[in-house]
Amino acid sequence: MPTTLDTSILGAPVEVGAISKELKKLWDSTGASKSRASLINFAVYSADASGMAGLTQSINEFTRNHACRALLILAQPEATESRVSAWVNAHCHLGRAGAKQVCCEQISFLLEGKACQFIPSIVFANLDSDLPLHFWWQGEFHDPIDEQLWAWVDRLIFDSQSWHDPRRQFALLQASIAAAQSRLTLCDLNWARSLRLRQALAQMFDHPDNAPILEQLEHVEIAHAPGFRSTALLLVGWFAAQLRLTPQSRDGALLFTTGDGREVRFDLVEAAGRSIGRCHLRAGAAGVKVERDAEGDFFHVEVRLADGRLYRHVLPAGSNHTISLLTDEIGHGSRHRVYLKALAATRALF
Repeated sequence: MPTTLDTSILGAPVEVGAISKELKKLWDSTGASKSRASLINFAVYSADASGMAGLTQSINEFTRNHACRALLILAQPEATESRVSAWVNAHCHLGRAGAKQVCCEQISFLLEGKACQFIPSIVFANLDSDLPLHFWWQGEFHDPIDEQLWAWVDRLIFDSQSWHDPRRQFALLQASIAAAQSRLTLCDLNWARSLRLRQALAQMFDHPDNAPILEQLEHVEIAHAPGFRSTALLLVGWFAAQLRLTPQSRDGALLFTTGDGREVRFDLVEAAGRSIGRCHLRAGAAGVKVERDAEGDFFHVEVRLADGRLYRHVLPAGSNHTISLLTDEIGHGSRHRVYLKALAATRALF
């Protein structure tokens, strides 16, 4: 094992073949003040073993709201020796009643060299019964992807915002899933970042007086933070999917046409601030502008109608903290059919 890695945060080292026995010892030693809880399997994969402390802390935060067996898989394929090391640990939090601590298991693995090919076997051998498996993949997918990995995965969580070549990554992932004939649900945290914004926009058009803005939509401007263009493109895809817009190719501009032949232009503007700081829809003199508060988790919404009426609203924007996004993803349980439509509408633009 590389001497530069401090694995003390991972708990007690164990032999891979003795994990079940060591877990039983762990729970036998906790006494009556603690109880084990597990409703899902939650696996986290990373090829950056140096980030194990941060990932363990993320798992600890995650278990405050989701009882699970956590599997942390750290891979170092470039290592010269092939080896598998394992650790067991528990994350305990006071229950709502406050009398007893509720604890979740964490089993951590460090796979080095050619041992990285055993990832599917490591995961499947250590699942907690037949509970659903939520798999959080850190970083980019490698080529080829071992299709066995998808056999037991119910929800695959990833963040396309971190990818250097999103178009290639999406193609690689979807080809792998199709070859495995898997029915897993894709959960893109990059899509989850715009959830509250999409909800705020949709809410504005619940009122019939605002509907003509969509019916006569001409231009949409989206301001995004540096590095978050892909987040803005997924939002463009949402508009295209929901309004049934057809993409048009012209000098690199983001142009779409409606069913009756009208043109709708999208402009993406890079600006300091949150991932998506502003979204402005225009239809002649009318429009809807949603701006995220610079410091708080609120949206300031302005609706201007063609006859000059002006309405202002303040709506919750939620948190874009990674654990908050994860909690929303798993709590909602959506199949993300709209995400797939949005992705299909704009994948060629990444």
